[in-house]
Amino acid sequence: SRLLLSSENSSPILATSSWLRHDLAVLDYLSDFICCLYGVPGVYGVVTLPSGVREGINMFLDGFIRSENMRFRDSVLSFKVTDQVEDIKRTGSVQYPSFSKSLGDFTLNVKAGDFSDSEIIVMLGENGTGKTTMIRILAGALKLDDDNNELPQMSISYKPQKISPKSENTVRYLLHEKIPTMYQHPQFKTDVMTPL
Repeated sequence: SRLLLSSENSSPILATSSWLRHDLAVLDYLSDFICCLYGVPGVYGVVTLPSGVREGINMFLDGFIRSENMRFRDSVLSFKVTDQVEDIKRTGSVQYPSFSKSLGDFTLNVKAGDFSDSEIIVMLGENGTGKTTMIRILAGALKLDDDNNELPQMSISYKPQKISPKSENTVRYLLHEKIPTMYQHPQFKTDVMTPL
């Protein structure tokens, strides 16, 4: 923060750097006070008085400012976790059969299962337990031992853990070589090249 004096009148203006965050945990950690902003784009905007962090986050989630008796959102934001699979709306469900894959002395045995595109699944385990091997098989990047066992066709993008560069050139050179028109564009220079 820094204190500025206006030349027209000598009232002090406090200029601060603001953190606009979507992650409420980080917002809670970084903030001392919270102001909620609401309005209609291109019409009006309102900034609330500073509130304590807990009160400000709850005000944002509720969509209601108690001190001003003002509702700025029709619905409450709620993060309810359900333990019952029946309550989860499953769309685009994919089922895969049991399969196994041997790589040297290691054998991966996978039980049949399913997942949907509305789920985020985290695979945890020690190194060498087959997490990457399973994902590579589901993505079609690694063939099964048994050719009779077919996996469903899925659109999976597999990104390797370690990316090996295919060129000895610099990033700047590759960008200039592959996208010369965009490379010269002022917005591209500002957004991409300057940070490099």
